Amino acid sequence: MGTKLHIWVSSFLLLLLGSACESSSSQTQHQPEKATVQTVADSCDNPDAAIECCFLNMPQKLTRTMTIAGAAEPGERLVISGRIFKKDGNTPLSNAIIYAYHTDNTGHYAKKGNETGVQKWHGRLHGWCKTDQNGSYEIKSIRPARYPDNSMPAHIHAAIKPENGAPFYISDFVFKDDNLVNAKYLASLFTDVGGTGIVNVQKNANNTWVGRRDIYLKK
Repeated sequence: MGTKLHIWVSSFLLLLLGSACESSSSQTQHQPEKATVQTVADSCDNPDAAIECCFLNMPQKLTRTMTIAGAAEPGERLVISGRIFKKDGNTPLSNAIIYAYHTDNTGHYAKKGNETGVQKWHGRLHGWCKTDQNGSYEIKSIRPARYPDNSMPAHIHAAIKPENGAPFYISDFVFKDDNLVNAKYLASLFTDVGGTGIVNVQKNANNTWVGRRDIYLKK
């Protein structure tokens, strides 16, 4: 009887052990795999990103007026208006999108922190507008400051995207009363599309800097 009982107990324990192993194996096989997180590189997150990146993230509806700086932005108010003409110098360039960006009143490309793409480098002071049938545009912002190292005059960068054509940069907007706008600066221009970019600004009755720049394209 003792031998039979020992054999029966041993068999029972082996059966239990086998069931436990099978259950453990089954749970291991059906355990869901951990999700793999893949990050997609942002090709526009680059200071030298393709010019097309300037025209991403813009509002669906654009008018002839671009408002870059809100009322709470520190700095002196600035309004620049004008018209854009095709190569013949007479035909308005209508329905062209203008992108512009500049430094804040301390000379930095200040950021909000939620910028994406190339705006991570251009900062929060940027905007878009679309020329009307007369080729007219208007930029409302603050007057930007020079870089802290005074390496170049205060300026506004700008690019244009025609309705049916590839985008291109134009010469920066600079200010006639800035003493760094001199022969050395003019000799360093990276493009002559749009002329020298020099804008004569004066303060109006509302203490706002106002200027005009008509842009004639040479392409």
